[in-house]
Amino acid sequence: MVADGKERFRVDLDLLHEAVTAMQTFGTDVETWLGEIDTHIADLHLSWDSQAAAEQRTVHDEWTAGVTEMRENLDDLRRIARQAHTNYTTAVDTNTGMWPK
Repeated sequence: MVADGKERFRVDLDLLHEAVTAMQTFGTDVETWLGEIDTHIADLHLSWDSQAAAEQRTVHDEWTAGVTEMRENLDDLRRIARQAHTNYTTAVDTNTGMWPK
């Protein structure tokens, strides 16, 4: 919304909290899925030994590195969102506390 040449915005603290929670849940789910996939890949390679197996292992390792980078970025985003929630909540509490009751 633009009024008087200034942009106004609102932060829905409940929605921000839900986003932080969703990121945490997704991160946990990814950890679970990655563990399951790694187990299946390890089991597969017990009986699969060929050029194709070596190439699959290389691609899986690249994929794992990509997933690791995604998880790290998701963790950073979650920390930033959590800090934003804390900052906005503190600002609201401080501003509200200045008004007489």
